[in-house]
Amino acid sequence: MTKLSIEQMLYLLYTVAYSDKGTVTQGTVKEHLSKELKKNADDIYNTLYQENLLESPKRRRISVTEEGRKALVTNLQTTDYVFDSSKGQKVLNTLLHCLKLTSLKDYISSVPGEDMDFDTFVEKFKELYFAERKQQELRGVVAIRSQYIRQKFSEKNTISLTMLDNYFNKLKSTDKVFAVTEKDEELIQWVE
Repeated sequence: MTKLSIEQMLYLLYTVAYSDKGTVTQGTVKEHLSKELKKNADDIYNTLYQENLLESPKRRRISVTEEGRKALVTNLQTTDYVFDSSKGQKVLNTLLHCLKLTSLKDYISSVPGEDMDFDTFVEKFKELYFAERKQQELRGVVAIRSQYIRQKFSEKNTISLTMLDNYFNKLKSTDKVFAVTEKDEELIQWVE
């Protein structure tokens, strides 16, 4: 597995944390980095891109590859780095999510289930959606955030994040799921 420097690990962590719909601009990542890291942000990006840990699916936007995510999770398990910033709840929440991934059986050693077909995905996603909806109805308010339900899906099922994003976008494009963005959060509703 790829051994990352502290700077590279933090760059990947911030890229994942501040990604919106799977991608983020280099400027956004750089903006949230510490002053020391901002100086070398372009060099760090170039190194990670050349090592295939970052990709640029759209002009001026970047995302972490599956290999990059695995390297990040593996390096977070062994790092001695201590966060000393009082801000950055997105980074800390992402860090907690990565730690959850480490507890999943064989996450690091196996390639996530690339063989899950779309019909199986739809079936499992629909089941998870309605279970979450039922829980929220008991509390009185239903507002299902797409980021939350996708994270929950990836925790319960072995699927790559790229495939999850592709299948989720296909759900929206085939009108199985209706999505609306409110206060920078995408809310979804299953269309029956």
